[in-house]
Amino acid sequence: MRVHGPAHIGEPPHGRTAWHRERVGSCATACSYLPLLGGSLLMDTDPNAASCATNFLDALTAPLVARGELEKVAWKIGAEIAGPVADEVDAQARFPVETVDALRQSGLLAALVPAELGGKGATLLEVAGAVRAVAMHCTSSALILGMHSIEVFNLVRHGTTPGLRKLLEEVATGRMLLANANSEVGLGGDVTRSRCALEPGTGGGHLEKEALAVSYGEYADGIVTIARRSPDAADTDQIMMVCRAENLTLECTSEWNTMGLRGTCSSGFRLSATIADEDIFPVPFATISNDGAAQARQILLCAAWVGLAEAAAAKAHAFVRAAARRSIGALPPSALRLSELAIDVQAARCQLLGVALQYAELDRAGYGEDAGLMVALRSLKVSTSELAVSTATSALQICGMAGFRRTTPFALDRIIRDAHGGLVMVSNERLLGDNAGLLAVRKTL
Repeated sequence: MRVHGPAHIGEPPHGRTAWHRERVGSCATACSYLPLLGGSLLMDTDPNAASCATNFLDALTAPLVARGELEKVAWKIGAEIAGPVADEVDAQARFPVETVDALRQSGLLAALVPAELGGKGATLLEVAGAVRAVAMHCTSSALILGMHSIEVFNLVRHGTTPGLRKLLEEVATGRMLLANANSEVGLGGDVTRSRCALEPGTGGGHLEKEALAVSYGEYADGIVTIARRSPDAADTDQIMMVCRAENLTLECTSEWNTMGLRGTCSSGFRLSATIADEDIFPVPFATISNDGAAQARQILLCAAWVGLAEAAAAKAHAFVRAAARRSIGALPPSALRLSELAIDVQAARCQLLGVALQYAELDRAGYGEDAGLMVALRSLKVSTSELAVSTATSALQICGMAGFRRTTPFALDRIIRDAHGGLVMVSNERLLGDNAGLLAVRKTL
């Protein structure tokens, strides 16, 4: 892959050590059954689904006491690798190469790949737990894991050509980090339409696309994108394809000098790629989007916002505990605010858990496109992204100047800036508008 354009503008690191080991607390304990979907019992319907539910309940406790395999691995990478360099990654707006190398070596990038193709055969729920664990240490790294996993999820479900199955085998060996270039200049975040088109050619075609943003695009081994099926196709007649690095040229069109989420390196690029027939998904993009892609995206990215809220709450918790140790026998004034904050964090954990389990059950039954589920998924994104901001702000009030200064273990500046990125990463206004239109014609919420 050839990349042209200016390098990211860097800033000197501030030199503070990331705090990353205090426990936030737990939100739920595994129970003997889970009331779900108007009274059906998950354990009564499918033993495998019940096992997934129990594992995810474990994953939604504080990562330090999580029992899920992927959660343990992700927490270790976050605590030992992503966390210590998170401030440097943020200050320099650089790609967290050491964290991604660890994700490759650990097999987390291949978690969703079926075992028969060399992966771990993990569930979406388990990967959401891993994303959440990493997010407690570095949100940018967690989003990279989440965004890559969305593309792997789509490949597992819909990548049935020989070329795409081989690609999954490459993911399983850690050789492939997948990025996404669905957004397009002139259309913003509306991925239901495309301006660019695949130009037909021998054995495939050629694509030229002005991508609004391609997160970690210049570091990816392949970029998944969408375009009109042909130059004379309607703007909604779209196909999805994989642009392999060796057949791809990227020209940087905008730098990534942002308030937060700086390590995602989401610059704009002009893509020029040769696409082989076997690297084109055999079903329309609309089918892929409705049958899992949109659902996986919301669950995995919302896991990052929940982890971010937990990171803020953990700093507030550590601050209150330190204050309590200094005044034995007297409850610090900030303890009451912390108890209020714990309610919000628990609500976020439980909402993520509930919607993820709802999707798992409906998808297993063949109703993954249920309108009520789509409302719940959009609501989940709005709720968790807004709660990440409010939790970070509340944590700052609890920590006071210790959180305001950038040189203390309780510093919250990066967390607060990253949290605001969640508000604009797929506009909450658009999601609320989509829900408003759907709810206006539905008989129930």
